[in-house]
Amino acid sequence: MSKKIIALVFAKAEKEIGPSKKTQRAQHISEVLLEDYKFPISERTLRDYYTRFVEKDEENLEPIKPQVIEYLCNYLGYKNYPEFITAHPSELEEPKVIEEPVIMKVSEPEIQGRLKGTSVGFFNQGSSKIVSLLSVVVISALTYFGFVKEEQNCMVWQEDHYEKSACTGVAHEEPYQELVFLNFRKINDLQEVKSRREKHQELWYVKKGGEVEFFTYYHEHPIYHKGLHKVTDYMYKTHVLDKLEE
Repeated sequence: MSKKIIALVFAKAEKEIGPSKKTQRAQHISEVLLEDYKFPISERTLRDYYTRFVEKDEENLEPIKPQVIEYLCNYLGYKNYPEFITAHPSELEEPKVIEEPVIMKVSEPEIQGRLKGTSVGFFNQGSSKIVSLLSVVVISALTYFGFVKEEQNCMVWQEDHYEKSACTGVAHEEPYQELVFLNFRKINDLQEVKSRREKHQELWYVKKGGEVEFFTYYHEHPIYHKGLHKVTDYMYKTHVLDKLEE
């Protein structure tokens, strides 16, 4: 099923941007998922999926994570994975085995008895297949509707704060740290910086290209990966108080 979804996703990307290389299609998919669905996943990860599942068609591969599958289905125009399954029932059918018929002469009473047995057997077999199909759909629905939740052991920077993520390899993603996740954020309002200073709350900063950015907790800068500095009296006066008086 993962192979089918990846193949369809890359085929759609090619329709949207025209004939292109695998890397270009993966980049397009990554951008659409981030812009339209707020789901971060790197171009490299998508490209690796295509290589392993479609080009090499390797066996015994670890399945793609449910959260990723869910958003890929969204990209294909489906509300969720169960809806994709419903639209592609052939993906769940077992291969049929065709056997050569054996012609035998059978008496009429035996024929009648066998017809009855065949009818019952056919009904039972059909019921069994229906139950199996429904079971697969129900299990898929439970998994992809969120009853089986995927672990989010990473966090990714989003403008001024961190959000939990599933370690997809997207830019600005890093291992989850509880204290940083709860306390670290960027302050965009100088009045808030002033308020924190007056309340003797933590204040940190980094200076880049003449611009100063303030943060509420110590950590590396999530984009530049530079260590932050404690806000000094001089820094506070020149870059906060003086700016507020302008």
